Amino acid sequence: MFFNELAVKQEVEDRINRLRAAYADNPLVKRIDYRIGRDWSDDPCVYVNVVLPGKDVPIPEVVKLGQQIRENPQGLAYTDDIGLHTYVRFAT
Repeated sequence: MFFNELAVKQEVEDRINRLRAAYADNPLVKRIDYRIGRDWSDDPCVYVNVVLPGKDVPIPEVVKLGQQIRENPQGLAYTDDIGLHTYVRFAT
């Protein structure tokens, strides 16, 4: 790999923990999981999985939540600056 894997893992974990804390009281977020891997082009990436409380969450609310996460001023969910692409997924 072209990056310091241990340092990147720690940085990703720190960002995800801050993201979890930022959304801990949000009723639309049951939990936030992640894994570091490679994407379809074999580039390093982090997959962020936002788990919703159930299938009955209205789509507009999920869209709004996605915008909030994407526009988070701290950039907690995005890791391009440390050499990883980020993919955010919503699931129940």
